[in-house]
Amino acid sequence: MIHTGIAGLIAAILTIQSASADDLGDFIAQLAPKDPTPVALKPIAKLQEAAMAAISFVGKPYSFGGSNPDTGFDCSGLVQYVLDQSGIKKLPRTSREMYQYSRPVDNDSLVVGDLLFFQTNNSEQVNHVGIYVGEGRFIHSPSTGNVIRLDRLDQSYWQKAFVGARRVLDLGE
Repeated sequence: MIHTGIAGLIAAILTIQSASADDLGDFIAQLAPKDPTPVALKPIAKLQEAAMAAISFVGKPYSFGGSNPDTGFDCSGLVQYVLDQSGIKKLPRTSREMYQYSRPVDNDSLVVGDLLFFQTNNSEQVNHVGIYVGEGRFIHSPSTGNVIRLDRLDQSYWQKAFVGARRVLDLGE
């Protein structure tokens, strides 16, 4: 069993702390992947890498049409850049095209690196995207005058604007 996200890591640490010496070997065996493919080559690792890269840009200013760290990012520019840098196939440029290009995922099946899509400012179509980073949070580049930031999906504004979650890679489910 492989734990993902902060909650999974905390659960694993608590399990280790409460395990007796006899149980520790069994616990480690459970964590060891059965698949010999190195974790870094697995799709989930690429998605997590992209999410971590996005977090590194928190506080950088929004830039309309921006798609690189030197000039700044808009929402889709940030997503496209970090996914591309993580070795994930290049996505279309706009949030609307990203939405069409990716496949739906249930909210209860979200993994770090999944994309979250929104219809903001009373738009009738997808016009905003963020990257899920776990525990109900996502990173995004919101709008002119703002900075790249972490927000909670359960905030009323984002809940009202939320269209759905989508995934760009097949995780072998």
